[in-house]
Amino acid sequence: MLRARTVSDKDSRRQELLDAALDEFFERGFSAARMEDIAKRAGLSKGTLYLYFDSKDALFKAIIDALATPNLEVISAIATSAPSFSEALDRVAVFAPTVIRTSKLPRLMKVIVGDSHTFPEILIEYRQNILDRILGLFGELLSQAKAAGEIEVEDPYLAARIVMGPMLLSGLWHALFSDTPGGEVDLEKLFRMHASAMKKAFAPVENSQ
Repeated sequence: MLRARTVSDKDSRRQELLDAALDEFFERGFSAARMEDIAKRAGLSKGTLYLYFDSKDALFKAIIDALATPNLEVISAIATSAPSFSEALDRVAVFAPTVIRTSKLPRLMKVIVGDSHTFPEILIEYRQNILDRILGLFGELLSQAKAAGEIEVEDPYLAARIVMGPMLLSGLWHALFSDTPGGEVDLEKLFRMHASAMKKAFAPVENSQ
């Protein structure tokens, strides 16, 4: 394997290692995965792998950043740029099926759930830097919609968990069951139904009929 010399080559090799690591973690679990097997899966030496990442923890943190951060940016844009709560729900309904089907984020979620007891520090970091931020963004959106009289909800920040819950469940379902008989879900229909249900559930009393 030729040595990566340009920035583009190094970025490409780094991504190859991240992809190989996620596949290894997904198939074997974080605890059982070995650095040499990750390097072998990527077609590289273990020494080359250590030039980029000095541990499995570093690899996993890099996977979280590579997969979660871009999607967090999209969700942030939805929450902050939508002119209304209703429009934000419609945008989530379009975005969610795409990210679940086309990204590797569901595979990452499965690894986190399956091996969370082996890396509690990383788990807390993932919750604080990703999940808490997403819930906070939608909690603020709900709070603003409540203040504007668009919705009626007791606790906007708890309600954010109701709004985002199906996305997390569907991600895990897709990672675990999408390749099994009967495991495929009509995600577009699911999220349209969810958006409609949320609009009705949070509508002010006078507009709920």
